[in-house]
Amino acid sequence: MDNFQKHLNRLRTSRTFAAAFDKKRGDAEVAFQIRRLRESKGWSQKDLAKKVGCSQQAISAVEQAGYKSHSLPLLRRIAGVLDAQVVVALVPRKAV
Repeated sequence: MDNFQKHLNRLRTSRTFAAAFDKKRGDAEVAFQIRRLRESKGWSQKDLAKKVGCSQQAISAVEQAGYKSHSLPLLRRIAGVLDAQVVVALVPRKAV
């Protein structure tokens, strides 16, 4: 385990940090998944945008970890082109 991972593990013992980290991780996960799937197909953002029917800038935006304006219809179009599906779940906080 590298120093960054050790430091991150120490920080996560703080409830405040852990809650903030988990929230941001959730925000970023969609971006990371889209990028991984796109890159696994060898496509550029422009390639994906053409297939989805949107601009390259729109793809760039949804691939940003801090992006907060996700559109479910756009995510579904992206997922369909990437041969994936969007799964939305509302989970009680006690179960997380």
